[in-house]
Amino acid sequence: MTDPLAQPLRLPCGAVLPNRLCKAAMTEGLANPQLHATARHERIYRLWSEGGSGLLLTGNVHIDRFCLERPGNVAIDGNGGLEPA
Repeated sequence: MTDPLAQPLRLPCGAVLPNRLCKAAMTEGLANPQLHATARHERIYRLWSEGGSGLLLTGNVHIDRFCLERPGNVAIDGNGGLEPA
């Protein structure tokens, strides 16, 4: 018998997850002082994705920089949460 968690899962939007494992949303606290996502975000999500989860949920990404859950959260109120190029 095959492990049900290892089975692919088709989402209503048509995307297919390779398995049924999910990394839950966690607060990373890795944003820079301007509340932008950083290379540290990219690194940690790359490590998590290489760990085999079929779905990774982002941590605390806020739409209002004045209502953060904690320092170091990303805010996407106007700049998309990205560091300037």
